[in-house]
Amino acid sequence: MSGFSEKLMRDRLQKLSNTAHSIQTLSAWLLHHAKKHADCILDCWLKEVRNNSENERLISLINLANDVIQNSRKKVPSFMAAFFEVLQPAFVHASECLDESHRKMVARIVAVWRERQIYSAKNLDDLSKCLTADEPSTFSVSPNLNSETESPSKSSPVDGGQSPVASEEDTKKIKEEFHAFSTLSSNMIALLRKLEDPASTDVKIRQLIAAYPESIANPTLLKQFKSADEFGELSKKIAEAMPVVDVYCGRLREELKDRQNFQFLLEDYIKALNEANERNKQLVVSVKRRIGRLDEEKQELARHIESLPDLTEMFGSEPATTNLPSLGELFTSTS
Repeated sequence: MSGFSEKLMRDRLQKLSNTAHSIQTLSAWLLHHAKKHADCILDCWLKEVRNNSENERLISLINLANDVIQNSRKKVPSFMAAFFEVLQPAFVHASECLDESHRKMVARIVAVWRERQIYSAKNLDDLSKCLTADEPSTFSVSPNLNSETESPSKSSPVDGGQSPVASEEDTKKIKEEFHAFSTLSSNMIALLRKLEDPASTDVKIRQLIAAYPESIANPTLLKQFKSADEFGELSKKIAEAMPVVDVYCGRLREELKDRQNFQFLLEDYIKALNEANERNKQLVVSVKRRIGRLDEEKQELARHIESLPDLTEMFGSEPATTNLPSLGELFTSTS
């Protein structure tokens, strides 16, 4: 089994294809290096997911994750648990890029995890929410307004006389965007709450570690020990400090991973807001155009009303014998 490096992993991910042989070969290589390079593996995989938007490419990467996760259940359980931390941001990105048929493929993978109890029901529910849109909603954070901007006559009562009815495709797009934005916001809030009490600010444990003698971590100070009793006392201090430091280092690693995930989510959040802002600008332009069109129609209607004959002047008190103008004649341009 070849050695591991971040560059080597990126190269292997780029060469990955959606075949059983390619996926299983790379999965075995990742599992071999999972204990020593778990953080780097997860970080590289998530970056590769974020850098791709093609259906087949994303499915290949998610199938790789599926193979790694299921095989790590017995071989490296801690890696399986760690992998979940990057699944949510990856699924959020995938849900924005995949079409319906490929989203169903990912949903089937989640269903297999549920059947085999790979993750808890709550965790799997969170993943499913990234892929399954809720019931149609009348509210959208960032709806797609391209069709309305291009063809305002379809929903303009002035032009077509029809009520604005969103097409099925537009409604589906709005649901997907709202769901993705909602999931993204929920994940950010959850991470922020988790980071409200981070390990790096745990004063009590930091003071406890600082209270241990420097000699337990600095080999150059061992020269000052002269007797076996002194070395025995130092050995006891090391045995006492090791579990404390190990647990604290684990908490720090988890905090670092949470901060990295939050950074990824924040980038997606800013991107979503910028896209929503751009669409809202298009909406404002469309609305202003329609208001201008309505004002023109009002002025035209006022001119037609003013051009109508005064029947009292024409006939006085006598009943009108002349036929009134037809509706078409009333609205014929006077120009």
